[in-house]
Amino acid sequence: MHKGTSVAVTAALIGSLALFGAGTATAGAEETSVALPSASFRDIVVDGVHDRVFVSDPDGGSVVVTDYEGTVVQRITAEEGAAGLVLSADSSSLYVALSTADAIAEIDTATLTETNRYPTGADTSPQTLAMAGGKLWFGYAVGSSGGIGSLDVASPAPVATLVPSGRYWYYAPSLASSPADPDVLVAGEEGVSPASLAVYGTADGGLQKRTERLFTSSPSISYLNDFAVTADGQNIVVAANNPYDHQIVRLSDLSSNGSYSSWQFPNAVAVAADGTVATGATDDFVKTYRPGSTWPAFREYAVNDLQRDGLAWAPDENRLFAITGLSYGSAPTLHVLPDAGKLDTTLGLQAPATSRKGKDLTVTGRLSAAEPLPAGTTVEVIRTDAEHPTGTPVGTFPVAAVTGEFTFTESPRDTGDITYTATYAGDGGHLPATAQATVTITK
Repeated sequence: MHKGTSVAVTAALIGSLALFGAGTATAGAEETSVALPSASFRDIVVDGVHDRVFVSDPDGGSVVVTDYEGTVVQRITAEEGAAGLVLSADSSSLYVALSTADAIAEIDTATLTETNRYPTGADTSPQTLAMAGGKLWFGYAVGSSGGIGSLDVASPAPVATLVPSGRYWYYAPSLASSPADPDVLVAGEEGVSPASLAVYGTADGGLQKRTERLFTSSPSISYLNDFAVTADGQNIVVAANNPYDHQIVRLSDLSSNGSYSSWQFPNAVAVAADGTVATGATDDFVKTYRPGSTWPAFREYAVNDLQRDGLAWAPDENRLFAITGLSYGSAPTLHVLPDAGKLDTTLGLQAPATSRKGKDLTVTGRLSAAEPLPAGTTVEVIRTDAEHPTGTPVGTFPVAAVTGEFTFTESPRDTGDITYTATYAGDGGHLPATAQATVTITK
């Protein structure tokens, strides 16, 4: 019979990772894809309170609701020309721009029913939405020009107002904001060359232009598809047909501040609450980047035919949702990309191939990731042998703060093979990992 008579833990400095046995980075949950009961696609938002995904369908006049696994929960109909979507700060309400009804619908996210409808004015065709300065802002188009309006949804009787923006828009401008500076509203015009962006303050209820730029050079940007403000409120990430990179510009003055590498026709970008950036292009991978880093991408997903504006993060920063389809006659498809905000984690074990019965047997390991692991990170180890074919716990061991290393010692009293399995459970920013080492105990 085998018995472990002693267990000791030390932080060991044992050189390079090459000294360790083969380690593994446990794969995250599998990606899922679900065809949606939609005729078209315009926008996607994620409700982290009710774990719901909302996808607008302008041609079908509906909003499709799914859970976090992509299963369709409901199709909210009679939402004429449903286009831009935005959630209230507490996720209790979903606002929908009704582009063919000249109105904005308010939907209760608990009951999934429309509770209010606010007219935006005859022939205004609201198409895009954003929350800023305590108000709901909408981009609209009248005839051959566009503009920006606001709706004070906090008032007892909200009334839409068309607000002078100090410039001419050819189309309904797209809008974006950031919790880091809730009074700032960014507007951009899609589908024109060269592209342009304007940054406004909204603190007094109007639009105070802070900066504006036509992107004719450094960088030259044309045919804007999507843009998002970074979580720190300092930059704007831009997806456009040209150039073939996701450009980064400073929010303060719209000057160039780097780029994320893409292949062809960048058309979507989304920023998670922790600052993780997701980029996508029509014929390229969906890529995710750690906050403040533009290279390398730490996760890639082969998602073909990504749609414009087709990326959205769940508030937990780990699930990323993508919309594909339509370009080749297929229905819109929702892709659930799990663990998109988590780093791969590698766990390695090193043990001698053989050891003597009754002698101390020392096993060492190392847990590593591209970013430091949190203080107090631990690894659990179980032992499998003839006496315990299903495994028995050896212990839970803290890893060293800098090196990620851990060591334990046992004194086996029986001969035969012993297999040690080390497991890291993962956390909010790191995938789980496991590793094994087998030792043959001789007399």
